Amino acid sequence: MGSTGLFAVFTGLMITGMPIALVILGAAILFVMYEPGLMPLGVVQALVNATQPFPLITIPLFLLAGELMNASGISRRLMDFATSLTGHMPGGLAQVNVVVSTLKGGMSGSANADAAMDAKMLVPEMTRRGYDIAFSSAITATSAFTAAMLPPSISLLMFGFVTDTSIGALFLAGIVPSILLTLAFMLATHIIAKRRNYGGDTKWLGWGVVGRTFIASLPALLLPLVIAFGIRLGMFTPSEAGAVAVLYALFFCAVTREASWSEVYGAMWTTAATTGAIMLVLAATGALSFVLTFERIPQAVAEQLVAITSEPHLLLMLICVLVFVVGIFIEGLPMILILAPMFLPAVTAAGIDPVHYGVVFVLVSLLGGITPPVGTLMATTCAITKVPMGPFFRECLPFLVAIVVTGLIIIFIPQTATWLAYL
Repeated sequence: MGSTGLFAVFTGLMITGMPIALVILGAAILFVMYEPGLMPLGVVQALVNATQPFPLITIPLFLLAGELMNASGISRRLMDFATSLTGHMPGGLAQVNVVVSTLKGGMSGSANADAAMDAKMLVPEMTRRGYDIAFSSAITATSAFTAAMLPPSISLLMFGFVTDTSIGALFLAGIVPSILLTLAFMLATHIIAKRRNYGGDTKWLGWGVVGRTFIASLPALLLPLVIAFGIRLGMFTPSEAGAVAVLYALFFCAVTREASWSEVYGAMWTTAATTGAIMLVLAATGALSFVLTFERIPQAVAEQLVAITSEPHLLLMLICVLVFVVGIFIEGLPMILILAPMFLPAVTAAGIDPVHYGVVFVLVSLLGGITPPVGTLMATTCAITKVPMGPFFRECLPFLVAIVVTGLIIIFIPQTATWLAYL
């Protein structure tokens, strides 16, 4: 069949609207059927082996920790803290939306989970206060990017797994870019609020209230730092960090006594469903990776990229463009699993730090979440807020500019990603 045939089959299956896991698996199976030199047993083994590494236990553990922290009432405390900090600014609730996404990022580790929570909690209130609902939906979806960059980020975790990069270093590397991204979103929101006359939604409550709400939300704020520095300092492995996060969340649930048993059960059920979806994609990409390796596609891609340019900054920008284009059609996680290791040989040849590459790759892979037609962040937010995709995407454009500017800063100043990672 060859690489051209594989790409044609993959594209054809994707056009049918099949779930991405089945598209990936179907392409691998059809390739095996028409490639006499490839043993079917090898693909089956690759499919199974992709789900076997022990570090993957961190996925359900981190997801469960985030769900339990939400059930414990910490989201309300984080909302109070964010409101006390930014509620008085122009576009107050919009600024709260941005800040609370960053604060909650260390709990969920998932942009989709963060966007869904804020779409239910903040968008209705923003609409009642006079904000355009498409703008409210756009800022909810785009500000969720920070959740995917902060530890325990599922995206960074999977990047580290498939590229054999230190997960502890990646977790730490995502902190400064997340702060830069938050500041960029806040600046964009301020400009839009001034133009549309979105005033502050609360008065300035004083530093005393800020201090009290900060202390109340401190357990959630400490969780990502405990995980990232604990792994980096060798106190526990990434797998053990997941267990630590769950115990931390259970302890907080016990202290606050705000989580009912039904909510705990719901958290476990949601974790199981999300983990199942992730593992299905992971197994499918394991089979496809075996096929890609058989065809020597990663080596060919690396040779082509290096032939175009070996200058690190230009190479990273070229990869970003390719990832953005592919992200229009494929979700972020499958793209990380397929493309991140494929570009790695070229990145290594150019002398780019794998941690730096990982932060840039994950940030750009998230852009596909808000671009039609596949964007999962867009679909999640619009399904909850009932906003058409056209107005939603138009309102996203200023925030896309903020993301691009932040990405360029990270590309040209690698220390923004690597400084904390190698402390």
